[in-house]
Amino acid sequence: MKLIDKILIALLPMQRLENARKAKLSKGNLQFEFKDDYGRKWYTFRDKEDMPLSRLAEQQTHLQYLASGLSGEMFSEAMETLTECMANNDTVNAGVIIHDLKEIPKKITNLHTLINLIAVNYIREDEDYQVVNHSIHQQKCDWILQQVEEGSFFLSQPSLKALLNPFKTSGQLLKDSLSVFQSLLKSHKQRLSLIRSEISKRESAETDTI
Repeated sequence: MKLIDKILIALLPMQRLENARKAKLSKGNLQFEFKDDYGRKWYTFRDKEDMPLSRLAEQQTHLQYLASGLSGEMFSEAMETLTECMANNDTVNAGVIIHDLKEIPKKITNLHTLINLIAVNYIREDEDYQVVNHSIHQQKCDWILQQVEEGSFFLSQPSLKALLNPFKTSGQLLKDSLSVFQSLLKSHKQRLSLIRSEISKRESAETDTI
């Protein structure tokens, strides 16, 4: 018998115990997955068809943002600055913003949007699975981001692997690309801030002239 076969056989009782533990902690249409560092239980839906319409709608929203390569926050900030540019006939900076919106998705997956998508699919024990509690959702996003930064046990969770498979990524890839994404996001925010500052100074100068 090969060594790998012996190892697998030795691990089988452990896997059975883990499966039994998960089954005991699961409830209704929710499958227990793990406890976080605060002792709170996290669940996923046993079947995708069990997900309520409110969560499906939230999931679809984040999928659309993911397809565009942007988060809701990035898109809103860009559009606000673009509107200011157009109102001031600043076609040069408007072109810069449009170029960024096109190029950013080509460079890297928007991890904040992906983390939001992950959070929608997990149910924490202190929330109602029927609705999306935005306060708890943000807490989950913050916790997941922290786990990615630290490379914690969460990145090797089978349920996370299943969620990430359609996007051809993994927990480790999330960690590896996080610093690159954060640097790109910081640069994008700084550029928008600089453009808004230029517009504000130009408006002040025009007011002084009048």
